[in-house]
Amino acid sequence: MSSTNKKCKTKVKMRDRISGLPDSPLLHILSFLPTKEAVATSLLSKRWRSLWHSLPALDFNRRKFKSLPFFHQFVGKVLKLVDLKSVKKFVLRCDHYKPREYFRPRMISKWINAVVSNKVEHLELRLDSQKGFYELPSIVFTANYIKVLKCRGVTSGFWLSNGVTLGTLSHVNLPSLEVLYLENVKFPDFRSLGMVLSACALLKELVLKISDVGDCPTLDIGGLNHLVSAEVPQTLLPLKVISNVTFLRLFQPQDSEQVKWPFNEDIPMFHNLIHLECHAEEWTRMVNCLENFPKLEKLVIYELCSTSPPQPILDVPSCVSLHLKEFTLLNFEGSESALEMVEFIIKHAGVLRTVSICHSSREYKLPRFEKLAENLKSGSGKHEQPLVFMIS
Repeated sequence: MSSTNKKCKTKVKMRDRISGLPDSPLLHILSFLPTKEAVATSLLSKRWRSLWHSLPALDFNRRKFKSLPFFHQFVGKVLKLVDLKSVKKFVLRCDHYKPREYFRPRMISKWINAVVSNKVEHLELRLDSQKGFYELPSIVFTANYIKVLKCRGVTSGFWLSNGVTLGTLSHVNLPSLEVLYLENVKFPDFRSLGMVLSACALLKELVLKISDVGDCPTLDIGGLNHLVSAEVPQTLLPLKVISNVTFLRLFQPQDSEQVKWPFNEDIPMFHNLIHLECHAEEWTRMVNCLENFPKLEKLVIYELCSTSPPQPILDVPSCVSLHLKEFTLLNFEGSESALEMVEFIIKHAGVLRTVSICHSSREYKLPRFEKLAENLKSGSGKHEQPLVFMIS
């Protein structure tokens, strides 16, 4: 028997061995494939012909298809043939168009309504509406089985001219939601966003990458007691609502004119916070607030602005001396205040491992930092481990 025939028989035996598995593990394997490839397994044999009808996850990506009409046809047919009650995860990426191809909002809404009404648990959307705004169906926000909701509006040009929007809601019911991710989603009425957040008692992860919040007052919402990770505009939520998190990224809206440190002397204790990213004003004010982050291990400052007068440093925060391992300063412009802040951190952080400085101008020279780095290389014995100092 030739080696080629042996290889073919071996492949057939392996395929038959997989085909002999029960439906449950096979469907679990297929759930990791894009739906187009999962459906293609129906050509393997009779065993696989209708197996995909019970897929627990559907993942449709416009970029996997040569034309938009064929993509529409494929999604529509799959949703008719598949048992929607078995679908727990639905991913739809419709953000790529060729000339004379157009976004079909009614069709998109029909698909979303179909899976949500059949108790989908994970809904993930990436949509480019091309022109105008596509309003998310209100049924999405009354789906009491949804655990993960992710929506990203892809914009072409100025994002305020098109994208995804959340309309005015009269009722919200999201008791099971654990992950909420909204990016480039416009909120004509921020009270609706407040209603959504107030209805998410079990929320663990929150990401709100939205820009037009300059005129929005701080939302008056209830506690998010289970929240672990948050990435939000720094003035959107009361600090007490996010004080339980271990990861916190606060960013300034694009329409904000002045860099601001988002905390003050009256901030609550962040007993669990390990990773903090934010902007800062006068660095001494920042240091005086760090006592409220007793477990902080990683601090990232996006930008430093020294418009306000410096405050006297009351004491070295315990998190700096006992826990801080990584410090990063981005958009460094060579200010004396920033240099002082870095030197303070290095001097007082007993377990510091990494310092990263990213300056905004490639032509800017950092002789003071370079000298500091040389001194660190020689080692004074203060730090438990050799300190990695990076300048870019």
